[in-house]
Amino acid sequence: MTTPARSLPPQPNLDQLKRQAKELLAAFRAGDADAIADVQAHFRGANSTAFALHDAQLVLARAYGYDSWPKLKAFVDGVSGGPQMIKPIELESPTTWDIIVAASNGDVATLERLLDHDPHLVRVEYWYAPVVHFAARAGHVDAVRLLIERGADPERNGLNDHDLIEMARERGYEEIAQMLERARDARGRVARQPADHAIHGEARLGQIEAVRARLDADASVVNVGSRGGLTPLHIAVLAGHHQLVTLLLDRGANIHARTPDDMEAIDFAVWGGYRRPGNADIARLLISRGATYDLTIAAALGELAAVRRMLDEKPSRVSEIRPHGRRPLSRAIEAGHEDIAHLLLARGVNPRWAEHDAPHGRAMHHAAILGNLALVRLLLDHGGDANEEIDSTSPPSYFAATPEIRTLLESQVPGPNVWDAIWVENNPELLRTIAANPAAHQFNIGVAFTMSADNPMRLARLLDAGLRMPDVHTQCQGYLNKPPALRMLLSHGMNPDQMNWQHQTLLHWASVQDTTECAEILLDAGATITARDDEYQSTPLAWAARANKPKLVEFLLSRGAPLDLPDDEPWATPLAWAERRGHQEVLARLKAHGATRRSSA
Repeated sequence: MTTPARSLPPQPNLDQLKRQAKELLAAFRAGDADAIADVQAHFRGANSTAFALHDAQLVLARAYGYDSWPKLKAFVDGVSGGPQMIKPIELESPTTWDIIVAASNGDVATLERLLDHDPHLVRVEYWYAPVVHFAARAGHVDAVRLLIERGADPERNGLNDHDLIEMARERGYEEIAQMLERARDARGRVARQPADHAIHGEARLGQIEAVRARLDADASVVNVGSRGGLTPLHIAVLAGHHQLVTLLLDRGANIHARTPDDMEAIDFAVWGGYRRPGNADIARLLISRGATYDLTIAAALGELAAVRRMLDEKPSRVSEIRPHGRRPLSRAIEAGHEDIAHLLLARGVNPRWAEHDAPHGRAMHHAAILGNLALVRLLLDHGGDANEEIDSTSPPSYFAATPEIRTLLESQVPGPNVWDAIWVENNPELLRTIAANPAAHQFNIGVAFTMSADNPMRLARLLDAGLRMPDVHTQCQGYLNKPPALRMLLSHGMNPDQMNWQHQTLLHWASVQDTTECAEILLDAGATITARDDEYQSTPLAWAARANKPKLVEFLLSRGAPLDLPDDEPWATPLAWAERRGHQEVLARLKAHGATRRSSA
């Protein structure tokens, strides 16, 4: 820490510091003597032509005694008790936020206290990001170890473009990467490979003689993982190649091997996947060869006697769930096994029990699609959720096969589904209510705008009601990056630096598109070209480099994007991303503009 020329108040405010940096920048460019003295004291060789906002932030940080703006920001966050992320207004559970903060800060004592009180917190997440992600991305070894010991997934990594292991390794956290690999292997998961093996293509095409010859030459490839973490057996099951499945099992294929999503061969045979249907004959073949046969699998195959026997022998099995997150009731209904659904409900199954990407289960959706009014009523009688949410899916009423089911389900819901923005058009009373007190409805307003980005008339209704896109909104934020929507919203006061909870601005997302139009619109409106997000610790230019978008790289450079910032993490600069990901055209363009390893270190 340098000797401070300024003193922070007891409760410093980051927004005030940001304003101070902007004021310093403006004063320096205007030739103010005091501002020039401040800058020259902490930034040698600065000139008003090239001096930018990130330079003013660096000067300000040094004036307060910190070597960089992120270090000053980290101190302010610590004093205020908050992490770098922005707490989403819609995140109602304080414990979820508390454990995310603790993981992000590497606070092992708080993690232990929270998990001792509620062990299920180890798997909570917000906007797809699990708790362990925040510990791993910050390099907190002890916190990652604790979370893995308590049951955290060693690979799931939310919307990050790499899995947890790869992310840790990219950032130089090798100890964490190896710890996560051991946890993956202990779960029986298949290790992803950089590229598919030839046997994977042969298995997909059902080329049984080619597979036989390959295994004769090298028996070890029978269980080799593909780029996506699938074995040849997984692929043969998905493709429906019965004889090839038999050959692979005869040659020692691991029938219990799991993908990164915890799918076993039997799960693919029952549910299908990758736009391929399941195959009951292959499922029964796998079971005859030792695949898992539990309550969910029996229910899925319509084997009523087996389901009844399992529940008679052990009633607590009603709460069973497959490793990949599916339950017996929803699958029985989906497959049309109404008798099994009745039995499961009679034995105590709760239709609201959580499943993968469905916090209140999937049973109501399947019953609505099936068109079985009596079954929908039965689920409601047992506490089923008429408005159950499945990720990126409309509510059950949307899929109702009959008008009677739709009417019944809609009658059970107190108000419109937040994700169904049609209310903007057909519910003027609700629109007036929200417009009368927008501060109390910021999340709903944000969702209405994002879900209406393709509908100019709906956007106009929102704007005419006096509503504006919130400065911070996370869910489906990227939908706004459409030229007509951007122009309309920006002309009505939307912040060009609109961001999500991880400080990812619309310009960040525009920088990974294939065209420059959205980025140009945002920059013309005043978007900050040096904004740095929390997830990748990267500027829009670095995002473009990471995503291999040479056209965006060239455009951002032409608009004055710096090759790096003085306090960038070494792994987070544009050059570092391009080198590590092997993006040769991006690399060439960055070097042509003067990027060097020294400047990115």
